[in-house]
Amino acid sequence: MKKLISPVLIGLLFAAGSANASEAELKKEIEQLKAQMQELKKAQAKINITALKREISEVKAHDGHDNIKWNADFRTAFDYISYEHQSGKKDTNGIFTNRLWLNMAYAPNDNLAFFATLSFYKTYGQQLGANQGFNYFDWIVNESANPSDELRVKEAYWLYRNDTFFGKDIPWTASVGRRPATDGLLVNYREDQEAKSPLGHIINTEFDGASVGWQLEDVTGISGLYFKICLGRGMSNVESRYYGITPNTTGAGGQYIVNPNAVDYTKVAGAKTTDLAGIIFKPYDDGQYSVHTTWFKAFNLPGMVFAGMDASGTAPTYNFAQTGDLDGGAISFIADGVGDGISDLLDDTIAFASFAYSKTHPKNGMNMLGSDDSETGTSFYIGANWPCMLMDDARIGVEYNHGSKYWRSFTYGEDTLAGSKLATRGNAYEIWLNKDLMDKKFTMQIRYTYMDYKYTGSNAFFGDGGKPYSIDDPTLAAMGVDPVDKAQDIRVYLRYRY
Repeated sequence: MKKLISPVLIGLLFAAGSANASEAELKKEIEQLKAQMQELKKAQAKINITALKREISEVKAHDGHDNIKWNADFRTAFDYISYEHQSGKKDTNGIFTNRLWLNMAYAPNDNLAFFATLSFYKTYGQQLGANQGFNYFDWIVNESANPSDELRVKEAYWLYRNDTFFGKDIPWTASVGRRPATDGLLVNYREDQEAKSPLGHIINTEFDGASVGWQLEDVTGISGLYFKICLGRGMSNVESRYYGITPNTTGAGGQYIVNPNAVDYTKVAGAKTTDLAGIIFKPYDDGQYSVHTTWFKAFNLPGMVFAGMDASGTAPTYNFAQTGDLDGGAISFIADGVGDGISDLLDDTIAFASFAYSKTHPKNGMNMLGSDDSETGTSFYIGANWPCMLMDDARIGVEYNHGSKYWRSFTYGEDTLAGSKLATRGNAYEIWLNKDLMDKKFTMQIRYTYMDYKYTGSNAFFGDGGKPYSIDDPTLAAMGVDPVDKAQDIRVYLRYRY
């Protein structure tokens, strides 16, 4: 109102101060100005300020919701990798890599949102090695440093959330798509990022699936109580398009063999779909102390199956086949701040301890982990991290884990080039330093990982390739195998996030 009337007052004062204006003219001008003021008051009274504010809010909300929001996460790393074999032989290499994550999010309303991550992870230059093996396997394709520069989809899923469930005050979520299933809780500390869905101790693998979760704290009175159901598919039993056309690699002239009875997208003979079902249950979380559990069962898991010796009779040969089922679980205890006001350092210290198990269930006369019996493996994982006292905006972490003879984790996507430390059948040690260099947008890490293997097969799949031989078992030498006894990875990276 003041902004509308002030020009009128200025005009009035100007008119009153005019030396040449007659009294009659001044009175006439004053009456005209009064009339104009009344018109302005009437016009302003007609404005619905509440409605105007609502319209502005709606425009802002539309503008915010109707665009995909992007952010970038770019990391340049150097890894020095060293493998020491049982014979004493050593293999070493220094590797430069670039990793780019393009993250996107879109929320058309308060209940529905879409999230996705595009991933580029590449070694510097062209790799000389032509054999890619399982480097492009769907479970790990975005955690493997590849020779080409393609941009792949790491995550893509929609998320629905609501504060009521069938009329009850129970917040819940539902999600379907390419799941955020790597760098979960515990692993996320060293990775310097927010935790993804599963417990990182036992699951750290890309997969496609769905989840439904309920926040039960308000209805039970138990702090942080949470329950979630997860479903995933690791391999689909489906033939590809034109699979009936097979290159005749032994024929002359690059001929092709054609199967006239082939039908696209039908089931693969003798194979089944690989699925996973599990639960995530958080029985307690008061913001400082929390307990986290998970359990899953995976069906029709693949592995390398012994097929006999080669033509020379000196080396074993293997086929890739499905071998059976696996169930596993983990329970983790976290203290986000140790004690109550003992010291500033302990108040900002995070400590955790976790126990996990895995159990195989071979099928159809197959071996799992080299055994036709059901075998159980266990793992312990403990760690702590705290503010560095020698520099600002930095944290130091130490971690240790131990895996038994038949331990088998689902951690194929763990971001350690020398192999998953959480899959180690033996002992693994790690120390890291994360440092904020510029406004939490530019950071660095120095990390040292050491794995002391007691049994072979730590990073294998679920068949005979995962059979645990003692590292010094003479059977290995008889088969011409010189197993890796110890592995090390020294990593230094610079990382930009915005």
